[in-house]
Amino acid sequence: MPIDIEKAVSFIGLPCSAPDLDDFLQQSGQKKRLTSKDRPLATVGLDSEAVQMQFTDSYEETHGPARGEGFLFLEDVTVQNGKYEEDVGAFTGTLPYGLRLDMKEADIVRAMGQPSSQGEFLGAHFLNYDAVLPGIDLIFRLDKKTREITFIRFSAMELR
Repeated sequence: MPIDIEKAVSFIGLPCSAPDLDDFLQQSGQKKRLTSKDRPLATVGLDSEAVQMQFTDSYEETHGPARGEGFLFLEDVTVQNGKYEEDVGAFTGTLPYGLRLDMKEADIVRAMGQPSSQGEFLGAHFLNYDAVLPGIDLIFRLDKKTREITFIRFSAMELR
């Protein structure tokens, strides 16, 4: 089922129990609801696991005030390229900013401009764009050899 990534990203900072987020997860095919037993960290896979929504119970310590009361808060939304990840299907949704998972580094820079930072880490190349939306950073993980996107992550900004 195609996932509306912009809508998913709009929920970052909300508790898993927020009605709009809960409705979104249910409509996206996620039938299991998160409980306090899923603490401290839980990941919900959608769209044949191509979309990963990560929840944490330490949101406020890392990112600042959450947007509601609860026990697990949406920290990031990651879209994975099934070409590079085992047991991940093809992403069927649409990405914002004209992005596509088959883009390479030069294509990303043309679409997004120069990154705030970049570098090699854990066998991959990363491009980081700070505050693409208020309080949201955008991180691209690229295959070191091909420089093609392996994942795109929308993440709550960390406290500095």
